[in-house]
Amino acid sequence: MWGSQRRELVLAIYEPTWFIKVVEYLKRRGIRFHYYYSKQDIPAECVVYTDHHLFAEEITDRPGVTVIYDPKRDCRELEKAILITKYADSYNVLIVGIDPGSKLSYVILSGEELLLYGDGDIGDLERDLDYVVRCIPHRELRVKIGSGHNAVDLALKIKSKYHVPVEIVDEKMSTPSITRLEEIRFLKKRLKELKPFRYRDIYAAYKIAISKGVEVL
Repeated sequence: MWGSQRRELVLAIYEPTWFIKVVEYLKRRGIRFHYYYSKQDIPAECVVYTDHHLFAEEITDRPGVTVIYDPKRDCRELEKAILITKYADSYNVLIVGIDPGSKLSYVILSGEELLLYGDGDIGDLERDLDYVVRCIPHRELRVKIGSGHNAVDLALKIKSKYHVPVEIVDEKMSTPSITRLEEIRFLKKRLKELKPFRYRDIYAAYKIAISKGVEVL
């Protein structure tokens, strides 16, 4: 998750509830950030995200600092600040890989970068997909689902709700095995050292996301 961030993100958030939500989300995303104390303490060339005009006005004269002023506390403005730390304004293609079953495990990728991962039920997956669609700037969204329990039903449900291309991927060889150590080493680099046998289903979801499937029509 940390790989493509090239500028520091500084939080100058006044409203307590929004502050807690943003901090929890950034930690989940693996985004590096600092707290704002004074304009003299902020790193050079950083991105400052703030919901209060006084903070925004105080920092405007710092050269090389980008200020994202978000009085409405809008998730798209927060994602805009995150993208600026990567010298970008949008993701190109986002890929969602899903390992189906009684408990769903899933990853959301941009190229080789892991943006989010999670597990739970269909409600958890839909909350993250709703957030992606509503908040994260992207040009294309694709979903890939392993050919396991209820895969077709899940594919049709996602395709109907989000109107995005959905593929079914053969799940064979998608779960980490002690016989595939080279593959595990490769995936650990991509999955930020998540332990492969503790996060078996997340590894499977990642492999599904990077594999070619058959599109559901």
